[in-house]
Amino acid sequence: MAVRALRFLFARRGESLATLAGLGLRSLRAEGLAATWRRLRAYVGAVTTAAATPLPPTSTRKDVLYVAGCPGHPRRWRCEHALERLERAGGSGDLVDHPAAPLGAYVGCYRRFVLQRVPHDPAVAAFVRAARAAGREVVADVDDLVIHERYGPELPILRGYRPFARELYVQQLRRIGRTLALVDRATAATAELAAELRRCFPHLLVEVVPNVASAAMVARGAEALAAAPDTAADGSVTLGYFAGTATHDADLATIAAPLAEVLAARPQARLLLVGEVEPPPALRAFGARLERRPPVPWTALPPLLRQADVHLVPLVDGLFAACKSELKWVEAALVGRPVVAAAVGPFRRCVRHGENGWLAAEVTSFGAALRAAIDDPARRVRLGAAARAEVLAQWTTAACAVAASR
Repeated sequence: MAVRALRFLFARRGESLATLAGLGLRSLRAEGLAATWRRLRAYVGAVTTAAATPLPPTSTRKDVLYVAGCPGHPRRWRCEHALERLERAGGSGDLVDHPAAPLGAYVGCYRRFVLQRVPHDPAVAAFVRAARAAGREVVADVDDLVIHERYGPELPILRGYRPFARELYVQQLRRIGRTLALVDRATAATAELAAELRRCFPHLLVEVVPNVASAAMVARGAEALAAAPDTAADGSVTLGYFAGTATHDADLATIAAPLAEVLAARPQARLLLVGEVEPPPALRAFGARLERRPPVPWTALPPLLRQADVHLVPLVDGLFAACKSELKWVEAALVGRPVVAAAVGPFRRCVRHGENGWLAAEVTSFGAALRAAIDDPARRVRLGAAARAEVLAQWTTAACAVAASR
């Protein structure tokens, strides 16, 4: 416990201890001891986990330093995969975590710095000033609509938050926005998100850098594909919905009615729900035909993805969904499975209806697409194979490294 506390104190940067103490007292008053303790543990855990990543030596001389400001999937897709793509293209770089990395010490070590969802604080501001004075390029990277406090009402995650938790989240949005205001360039995961960045920060030069799969994802997808047949021997068809967070409940609810109709009309169809998602009342009546699985690490995900014959990608039509990236299509494609996706945001481009998946322009269109997928196994397999071929050709670190080197 003492070692963990010392690691936290030496790694922590950003807000002063006085600021943290003030937030702690406000949390106690607003939400009580239990919620405050959970919040404190989460913060300490995030900082100490970041501190566990070895820091590169300050004598290094490389091309890019990726600074991860949001752990988990954003770090993996936007930093780890970006670094792999860079190295495959012949470049060099490193990855560190905010707030455990002393950014100011690395100003002379890299030509370019990519700040992935890094919130503003005095140390970050001082680093950007120093990097600019030294002629280094600093780029802010975002993969979701977490770019300014004005977008708080668009974020589904805030709807279930209590007032103080909502205030803290909006404060984080404000700080990410202040970092974006400091820099001259930004990268975004989709064209829709890039357009919103330009509207919110007219001074920014914004480049679209899509999320692409790593070599490890490709390999694990190939293993999962080889281990399971294209179709089930008993003729059953599994429809899969994979949720990253509880905020996806609202997305699934949009297709509850047509999905229930399809399940009722096609007794061979089953529904697999994976992750933090609660089935709507209309789907609970299907009993044993509804299977639920808890969240799993990404390394264990491909066999589950392969278990679903068709992947569901419903989205609440709105700005937040429009700015989301194509991750669900990429993940399904790597195991040779097609998607039935809402015609929202980038899915309108990556999914070509009837060629590498199905697009549903309206909620009612989901039913027709699902019936087509269930009733024609050969076509379902063919579309899944087409999606996989496209992802391997254009949506991996290896493919993008080749394209970048030309």
